Amino acid sequence: MEKVIYRTKNDDLLISYWSLVFDYSKGIVCLLANKFHTLAFALMRPLVEAVTREHIVLVGSDDDVKKIRSDRFKVNYYKEGARIDKVLGSGTLFEAFLKDSRAMLHSLTHSGTAQLQNRWDGDALGSGFSDDRILALLTTCSISVFMTTILVTRHFGLDEQRQAAEAAFLEFGPPVPAVPVPTP
Repeated sequence: MEKVIYRTKNDDLLISYWSLVFDYSKGIVCLLANKFHTLAFALMRPLVEAVTREHIVLVGSDDDVKKIRSDRFKVNYYKEGARIDKVLGSGTLFEAFLKDSRAMLHSLTHSGTAQLQNRWDGDALGSGFSDDRILALLTTCSISVFMTTILVTRHFGLDEQRQAAEAAFLEFGPPVPAVPVPTP
């Protein structure tokens, strides 16, 4: 195991977000395994925001990082994705995902219609989240863990671990679409 040596004054944030992304993902998996679907989907926004913030720690301004440290940073779903894509050379991947999922993530976290529409399993009150939506949430967790691991190992120059994470991600296969926006 390689020893991680801090390279920048913000590495504590990066490592903290790495740990947080893993905890959110493990929490979502545990909740789904116990059929607490509503709670699992409510954690999707904090997961996405943790992944976004960890990238901002590396690509954002000093003012952005100060806001993160003082808990005043707000993820701008219309701007942050493009900033991240520009630095990573990922086309419009982050930008499109954040823009397209903003309203749905907000609704899932804040007891909006995305949660209410999934309170029914047919005509009975219960979990109405489809298997496809559950699979998409699990895929979002997996992609978040891979992205975080690749970002952190690349930043710290852990090439062997980064290559292993990239190979595992490629083996994981093509991702299913992000969690579909619930329809009325």
